[in-house]
Amino acid sequence: MAARSARRAFTLVEMTLVVLLLALMVLAVVVAGNLAFRDTEQLKSEARFLAGFLENIRGLAAFHGKTYTVQYDLDESEQRFFVWEPRRVEQGEIYEEDGDETRVASGFHQMPSRYDSRGQMYYAVWIDRIAYGDGTDSRERNVKIDFLPSGGSHWHYVYLANEAGEIYTIEVNPFTGYAEVYPGELKPEPPQKPERS
Repeated sequence: MAARSARRAFTLVEMTLVVLLLALMVLAVVVAGNLAFRDTEQLKSEARFLAGFLENIRGLAAFHGKTYTVQYDLDESEQRFFVWEPRRVEQGEIYEEDGDETRVASGFHQMPSRYDSRGQMYYAVWIDRIAYGDGTDSRERNVKIDFLPSGGSHWHYVYLANEAGEIYTIEVNPFTGYAEVYPGELKPEPPQKPERS
């Protein structure tokens, strides 16, 4: 009778294996959820950083009474944004002439990248495109947006995306001067045509 009941029970090794398998399954779910959360948080963080950068440039343009230009580089091999600011050129700086003024490139921010298992670099978060208040959009290599001494700028939207297909939108409103961050894809309102009498 004792031998029969012993055959029906689990051994300590079998119990340990079951617990270990359950722990591995829970760990896999937690790690996958953590990676997805990290990617979402990184996308949100980059969107907030860009919005703060744009508001700072608007403030500089208004404070100094000069035009500052933000350039978005949408090239797949080099995704970044930076500002062309008016000032005196120091030796070794990159600059361009704009009328009587010299403009210097500064404030470079590279979009975050990672490496895959083959050692190839890819962007973890990237600028998908730039859209304008009139409903048009651009995926050109370089897009420049002026921030004027009055504090105004072109009404535009910057779409940041990640591998999970998530999108965050930064809306730059020239009237308020704010760069608002929205989860998802905020589309510009199509311009209204004036009614004919």
